[in-house]
Amino acid sequence: MLSVFEITQYAFNERTTERTEGTYETLPPDTSKEEPLAWLTEDFHVLDGFTTNLPIVILEIDGELSEYKSFQGGQEIVDETVEPYTGGSIQIIDGGDGCNSPLDAPVYTSDMQIKKRGHTSFLYDKSQYLMKMYDGDGMENKTEILGMGQGDEWILNGSMADKSMLRNYLSYRIASEASGSAMAPDCRFCEVILQTEDGLLYQGVYLLQETVSRGENRVDIDPFRDKKAYTSYIVRRDRFTNFDIMLDTYGRLSGKSQEWIGLKYPAASRLTEKAKTYIEEDFSRMEKAIYAEEESVFKVYDRYIDMDSFVDYFLINEFFGNYDAGEHSTYMYKRTGEKLSIGPVWDFDQAMNNYFQEEMDPYTLAFQTKPLFDRLSRDKKFIDALKDRYTQLRREVLSEEYVFAVIDEAVAHLSSAREREWYRWAADYTDDSFSNLHNYYLQDYIQDGVLISRFNDKYEQELYNIRTYLHRHGNSIQTELTRLYDLAEYNTSIENENELLLLIIMTFFLLPSLLISRKE
Repeated sequence: MLSVFEITQYAFNERTTERTEGTYETLPPDTSKEEPLAWLTEDFHVLDGFTTNLPIVILEIDGELSEYKSFQGGQEIVDETVEPYTGGSIQIIDGGDGCNSPLDAPVYTSDMQIKKRGHTSFLYDKSQYLMKMYDGDGMENKTEILGMGQGDEWILNGSMADKSMLRNYLSYRIASEASGSAMAPDCRFCEVILQTEDGLLYQGVYLLQETVSRGENRVDIDPFRDKKAYTSYIVRRDRFTNFDIMLDTYGRLSGKSQEWIGLKYPAASRLTEKAKTYIEEDFSRMEKAIYAEEESVFKVYDRYIDMDSFVDYFLINEFFGNYDAGEHSTYMYKRTGEKLSIGPVWDFDQAMNNYFQEEMDPYTLAFQTKPLFDRLSRDKKFIDALKDRYTQLRREVLSEEYVFAVIDEAVAHLSSAREREWYRWAADYTDDSFSNLHNYYLQDYIQDGVLISRFNDKYEQELYNIRTYLHRHGNSIQTELTRLYDLAEYNTSIENENELLLLIIMTFFLLPSLLISRKE
């Protein structure tokens, strides 16, 4: 089998966006000969002598983290009287030699405000965190971390839903390599330790990753200027939230869409009413075209969207079976004077046959049912673009050989850390009782009168499930796209009837001249 490096040599093409600083690199294997659990106690405290090949993130939090939201009937309830953030500090240790210790000098330190994050994962025993970094003067600390671009907001993503610890990393890396850094956040594996009054408490394997925010190394759009009549912007399709400004756009106002569009940039503190109105009207122009029932209106949708980004977003999420996307955590952005792009991709915890309610059918497509994409999939031109692009990517970064090589590389990189992760959270990962409300469970189902358990208590089972799903689904997508093409009701490849009429007229006048020239 080719190495990841060798495959990467032909993995990029003329459509690949030029990638900015902070992109993915090959993960070196863990070469440690140390017993992985040698320096962890039974209550998960870290002893002197602890080392890891991964960067170490040490968090010191000023008190208890805020429980600023709750859930009732599946709905997220935010208590606006409670401050979500707690103060603290962070240290990051990474000597670059594959042997890091909590006693080593940090390569990054900062004051911070930190809060628990996530929707369903907010309740998990293993918390996820959003951190805002500040310097000693209380100003935003926009610093590069672990080779990722500058930023003052960072996430520690360690969802209990993904026992493999691979789903987000694999998807983000492949998306970045397929479509450029604008299509996925940068992230780095690390191990997180809490500084407590009783010493250092091990928390497990996380991805330290970028947030979706404006910046040269993030979503690279021009900054907001309040005196201009127009602006670049970032929006998110998701559930209603008190943390974003909810926009009144055509899709929701007309009843064509049930999802909310929240404004991520510009920030509420700087947003003017004029800018908000502009963004609502600008986004609505795209929605009016895509949701139009008249073909003459619908056919101009590509004047408003960057087709390449929508095609790649569809294929990346479909390939990995990420069907939460489209409805939730779906980001879009627009640079001033350009078309609307979609991305970065986000949150693959439940992808690759990891949805808790049911098994995913690897032999069908589902992303064509998602908002906006259910409308785009009416057009044979859009489906043609999907088919052509998938054929190209399937020879490159979506080839089974390449994807499986990245999986193998990440597994080797996490060799010791994975054992510590499963030791730390064994009470959740090996619990099949469905009695722990702070754990993630895959529901059993009945097939042919037999109860089928989806519970995995072995890491190898998780890897097998991922590879099996990707093998079966990856091989079925091209055939299913052809079926989707046959179901499409429109074909906007010919822009309009006037252009066709002009072609006929030109042919009528040019044909006699062509015949005369051939006779001569």
